[in-house]
Amino acid sequence: MNIGIKILALLIMGLAPLTANAQLAADSDEPIDITGDTAEFHENLAIWSGNVRVVQGVSILTTDRIEADLSEEGDLTKIRAIGSVRYSNGNEAITGERALFDNIARTITITENVILTQGKQVMSAGAVTYWVDTGKVKFHPAPGKRVRGIFYSRSEDDQS
Repeated sequence: MNIGIKILALLIMGLAPLTANAQLAADSDEPIDITGDTAEFHENLAIWSGNVRVVQGVSILTTDRIEADLSEEGDLTKIRAIGSVRYSNGNEAITGERALFDNIARTITITENVILTQGKQVMSAGAVTYWVDTGKVKFHPAPGKRVRGIFYSRSEDDQS
């Protein structure tokens, strides 16, 4: 399951306007196309809002709003995707209401009704945290609920 999170990590890290090696799709040389109803840049903040769509090849991120914070030196510190966050690359999909990439903590946290799908495999949780440098993934339950995973074993037809 963490391949989808890794791809999302590449995506979120690639959204900063000053990042030289931006990528939405792993190992892609295609350009990143970001559209939204509005875009504004002021001091250390870049915001795209209203039907935001980020596309690179077959990889697509949609959300209501993206906010990118930069340090005084111009380095990326945080990126927030806010409202109806959905990432898909044709093989995996991740949905939630919010996503936060924290470059200082080196984590990506996706919250509020998180659903990850990879083929027929499905994980759901209140939140998921991915540590960029170690690859560790932790699913957190929503209040009063539990983390759930549905996994299918390979059929005999798949094993040949």
